[in-house]
Amino acid sequence: MKTARATQRFTFSSPARGTAATSVVSRALRSRSLAAFGTLACLLSLSGCAQIVSSSLGDVMGKDEFDATRASELPYASLKLKHANSTALVVLATLEGNGRIARFESRDRGILELRDGVLSATSGFARDVADRREQSTTGRALARPAWLMASGTTYQVSVSALSPYPRRLERQDAASTGSQRQDDVAVMQVHEATARLECEAAAPYSLPLAELPLQHCREILSWDDGSTTRNDLWRDENRVWAADMTAWPDGPRFGWEVAKAW
Repeated sequence: MKTARATQRFTFSSPARGTAATSVVSRALRSRSLAAFGTLACLLSLSGCAQIVSSSLGDVMGKDEFDATRASELPYASLKLKHANSTALVVLATLEGNGRIARFESRDRGILELRDGVLSATSGFARDVADRREQSTTGRALARPAWLMASGTTYQVSVSALSPYPRRLERQDAASTGSQRQDDVAVMQVHEATARLECEAAAPYSLPLAELPLQHCREILSWDDGSTTRNDLWRDENRVWAADMTAWPDGPRFGWEVAKAW
């Protein structure tokens, strides 16, 4: 897996020596790390976009591609990612917002973005999360990440999701005389829920490379369509170390465990 580690200044450095090599790797990673937001740009235009997803972890069913030895040897922060009955080693590609926003990339260019340690966006999968946000029940910004609050806390969740089946539009081609053409335009769907956090006492939890005393918390979401889903989080007082989350009702499920922390 070829990737690079973000420095404290959020620039990139390549394991290879030399300015030219560093420049090429940096440009490639910057381009990939923006992929999670490139689809949204497509939605803001009627010009249409080609299918962004070419190959993803979800296309490889039932494979275990996580190597604990490899994770321990790599000098990069990493996760064990679980998706579509497969597992993979994903490595830190970018780090922003004073370390709050971390983007991890798989070998086949699937990107998982974590904000404060919890799923906030994805790119390169069959169905992607464009953005997930939390706020108080009164609509105000939360003082701290919801999943680090006390058991019994309630809050609002909003998830912007990309439709797996783009909407086909027919429109007149300005370059011709009244002819029509069809464009596939990705459709954004917004799902909203009221969430409640329920946490247990800390207990030993085995991560890929360590065992830590962690609280198991359930995030129970009551969605606006009447359905209910549950996410599982394992945390200490400072961060989430593992999670298993359904992005939205009937949406894709992503699970991960921290191999090397960032």
